[in-house]
Amino acid sequence: MKKTMALLAAVASILSVWTPLGSAQQPMTPVFFKPFVDGRNWIVGEPLTYKIGISQDSITVPVGFVTDFASIPPALQSFIQQNGPSLLPAVVHDYLYWKQTCTKDQSDQILLLAMTEHKVPEAQRTAIYQAVHWAGIFSWDMNARDRKAGLVRILAPERRNIGANMLWPSYRQELLRQGVSEAPDTVIPDAFCRRADMLLDDALNKP
Repeated sequence: MKKTMALLAAVASILSVWTPLGSAQQPMTPVFFKPFVDGRNWIVGEPLTYKIGISQDSITVPVGFVTDFASIPPALQSFIQQNGPSLLPAVVHDYLYWKQTCTKDQSDQILLLAMTEHKVPEAQRTAIYQAVHWAGIFSWDMNARDRKAGLVRILAPERRNIGANMLWPSYRQELLRQGVSEAPDTVIPDAFCRRADMLLDDALNKP
């Protein structure tokens, strides 16, 4: 708990020192999501761009990415509204966990930064961060196995017209049987991943 509180204090320090008055990073612009029939999995319908603070380091979650907003563990969903201010940071985190260009720790730190910028209440962002920091390894490892097996999570345009009764797990398996490859993707710059380490290290090392 002490380490988590130190990390949260570091994030607050980053955002107060690093963001000049009057030029704070704006929250991500909401985008359209197309649901599968169970309402648990959603297709990103517009590019979702996240830029850290007022830096130029950003990523874009591509159209066609299938998300389950998995940054909010089921055990916390009665406490945290899935469609609240943590939703878009959760999608970014879900995408980072799928791509695994950033490390798991970097991805978790970026989630914490995004939730802070989106004004997620402290108790909620602390609970979400702790959950993904300690238990997220299961999702991380599952994503690695799925990618190795050839399963996709970024749908090409011709694959996004899902039927009214379509469930994502069965649709995904059908795509695998058909040999469908992942759709073209966006690039996650190394500088974006390093930003999490650089900013938090600077804040934690300040006297």
